Amino acid sequence: MNTLSALIVDDEPAARRDLVEVLGAIEEVSVVAQASDAAAAAHLARRHHPELIFMDIQLPGADGFSALQQIDIARSCVIFTTAYAQFAVRAFEFGATDYLLKPVDEDRCRRAIERARETLRRPLENSSAPVLEIEEHGRHVFIPADSVRLVTAGGNYLDIIHDRGHGLVRRTLESLLESLPPDFLVRINRNQAVRPSHVQGWDNSGLRGLCLITRDGTELVVARRRATEVRARLRHLAGCPT
Repeated sequence: MNTLSALIVDDEPAARRDLVEVLGAIEEVSVVAQASDAAAAAHLARRHHPELIFMDIQLPGADGFSALQQIDIARSCVIFTTAYAQFAVRAFEFGATDYLLKPVDEDRCRRAIERARETLRRPLENSSAPVLEIEEHGRHVFIPADSVRLVTAGGNYLDIIHDRGHGLVRRTLESLLESLPPDFLVRINRNQAVRPSHVQGWDNSGLRGLCLITRDGTELVVARRRATEVRARLRHLAGCPT
């Protein structure tokens, strides 16, 4: 197993020490640099090209989201570390691999790193999947289509959340689904389609009918007329009997 290089970004020295201690107990992870603010994080990321970036959200002068806009994270996995749970949704919309609450638990950190390893095993240049061109932070970038987690239609564009980021595609949901192999995305309602492997379970006990629960904890409401088909497809793709 290859050793993953890690950059820690946190303005609190005690928090950095605690995370270094946690990572020191996890095999095949090496902390190559530490930063206390956004400017230092950008400089050290350019110098070391870390595969893992542990990013605090509250930083002096700029928050963690702004700090990442100064860093090329195309070949890195971002794991946010913070004491505030309310930023979790925005973190995953930004393309975070995971979101850890302080103080960071070792077992929880191990799971986050395993998710990062899985993502890093699928570099764009070696992917056999179709490639999508999306607009991301004002730039046009290419991503493997099988890295897409969730697609939400809005007006004349699609909001794309993928394994390493968040961007837009100016096309319809119908045309996107028609351009991809049928098992890449499952359409769940008029405006949304989700990657089957991003779904960890579902609940159909509420008044809303069938709700999917994704791996980042998001709940997605399935249109009633699609519920039976969506359940069947998810079970089939997971190798479960229908």
